[in-house]
Amino acid sequence: MSSVELQYDASTPVSLTADRVATSASLAVVAPDGSALSAPAVTLPTVSTTTTSGTTADVLELASVSGIAPGDRLQVTSDGVAYNCTAAIVDATAKTVTLVTGLQVVPDLTSAVKNTKLTATVTAPGVANLGANWRLVWTYSDGTTTIDDSQPAAVVRQRWVSPITAADVRDVLAELGGERSELWCQGVADRVDSAIQATLEGTGRRPWLYLSSAVFTQPALLGIRYELAQRGIAHGGQIYEAQRELRFARDDALAQVIGSLPYDANQDGAFTGDEVVPSFGVIQATR
Repeated sequence: MSSVELQYDASTPVSLTADRVATSASLAVVAPDGSALSAPAVTLPTVSTTTTSGTTADVLELASVSGIAPGDRLQVTSDGVAYNCTAAIVDATAKTVTLVTGLQVVPDLTSAVKNTKLTATVTAPGVANLGANWRLVWTYSDGTTTIDDSQPAAVVRQRWVSPITAADVRDVLAELGGERSELWCQGVADRVDSAIQATLEGTGRRPWLYLSSAVFTQPALLGIRYELAQRGIAHGGQIYEAQRELRFARDDALAQVIGSLPYDANQDGAFTGDEVVPSFGVIQATR
């Protein structure tokens, strides 16, 4: 799980996708030494509607789709059983929500549908609190069961911004003769971005301590092609060969970028001394 990045000099919106609809919730911003820095107010889920006659296991027809967006986690309660699902496509005209994965049953008419996301805003922690190993500790209850959930966090000078978007995935797909939903494309972009951050952390470095994530655009674009090949979408019919070659190309491009960038190791906002000089070299090889 990637750390939630808290801007040291600005307020940061944070959220948690709960596994049930909370009726009460609290949040504590916990420092590395275990002390609580703050306790931001938590906003409970607001979407509450019901199914109508056209509902199926794959598409919910609702009395209202106001406040529902692709990617939202929803809970449908039918015959007293709660089913969690994720919205893929929201049609405001037809008042329907197509699900990423269909439900196990067709919900009864007028089954309750609610979202589960908790939100809050963390005020600026201040420059004295820069660093990793912070935690966001959420405590929420649906009136019957109380759950504690913890997210790793870090106080940073600048938050990491993904070098690619769903639009980049759509562009590559179009070149390959494919087309997918916005949520599907965003999922690919998120996986590529997460892979880059994981690779950076594997070198002992934090993603947010680079000057800009924009320099990772080329490795990210190659990462899109590799991720698509993993899903069976590539030029030609040799999927396994494409996967292999694209993985090598992505890894080589990423290694070149990591090995040549200044890195703010002491988090003072400036690059000095060894921070300016790459700490390791890159050997280019031809396969």
